[in-house]
Amino acid sequence: MTLKQILILIAFALCLIAETPIASAQFGGLFGGPNIETIETDELHKMLESQSQAELKAKESSAEIPQASFVVVDVRSDAEQRVSVIPGAITKAQYEKDTNLYADRLVIPYCTIGGRSGAYAKLLAGKGVKVKNYKGSILKWVDAGHPLVTLDGKPTNRVHTYSDRYRIPATYEQVTE
Repeated sequence: MTLKQILILIAFALCLIAETPIASAQFGGLFGGPNIETIETDELHKMLESQSQAELKAKESSAEIPQASFVVVDVRSDAEQRVSVIPGAITKAQYEKDTNLYADRLVIPYCTIGGRSGAYAKLLAGKGVKVKNYKGSILKWVDAGHPLVTLDGKPTNRVHTYSDRYRIPATYEQVTE
């Protein structure tokens, strides 16, 4: 181990011990901070289905489309999002463009497995946002056989897994680049 690696480990340990904002900034908010509730795949799927049905019913009767009590936010990279997203989700950039649009809604961030979304959930919770992390994220979503769409809403079976170490069901096409 090099001297630089040792110093980084010492700095990391001191940040954790001291629970300073430096640890949160340097290591993505993964340590310390508020405990974040999680949401399971079945519950998220039911929420999205219910909202989709309510919107369809409203369109059929020319009624006002009901606003969801939640917003699903994809915090993955642009490259990952270009492959596919969970239907009904918006990108982190869309969310952050005008967070006031989503005030008083439950924010449900997701990523590939739940690490990046967990860090983002902690950041949001620190700002007083009502949030639940979708732990397991898009990999749990496809494990359950749920659909994916492109950013323009077209169905797709492609899923960006960030790394080839993750396995997905054969009905999906794995993308890692």
